[in-house]
Amino acid sequence: MYKYTPHIWLCLVVMFVQIFLLDNIDLGASISIWVRPMIFPLIVLLLPVEWRSIWVLLVTYVVALLMDLLLGGSGIYVITLLPIALFRSALLFLTTRRSMDSTDQSQLLARMPLGQLMVYVATSLLLYHTLFFVMETLSLANFFSLLMTIILSTLCSLLISWPIVRLFTSKVY
Repeated sequence: MYKYTPHIWLCLVVMFVQIFLLDNIDLGASISIWVRPMIFPLIVLLLPVEWRSIWVLLVTYVVALLMDLLLGGSGIYVITLLPIALFRSALLFLTTRRSMDSTDQSQLLARMPLGQLMVYVATSLLLYHTLFFVMETLSLANFFSLLMTIILSTLCSLLISWPIVRLFTSKVY
């Protein structure tokens, strides 16, 4: 259990920041329709790589269900976060060009070069924001507005989450 204590703290801190800080910041009506930072996918992205897929999916489901219950998401967080957990190993493979089947993967995130780690986090956040905003609007009528919202929200989320990722990978792994 002591081995996973930092992951539990990461989960609690990221959910606290997301729920009580990022979702309650009033950026003004003109900015808030374009920028909605979401950093809680980091919980899934920074789970131990050696975990079996079923455990990653279960943790992801619990986190997404808590987000839905606390923020009134009506299932949108579950629908959009589970694909991130499913594609996590594929994204890691595409980023590192290493198979996720070997047993020496426990410190993969800490040993990744900064560029690969940034691509992994940015790609995952872009995928999450795309899924979230497409599911939220369920329409492509305002495609350019949707595209701008996805890009700006992903960039803002990446700026907020990058220090968390660096701190977590340097201290925990």
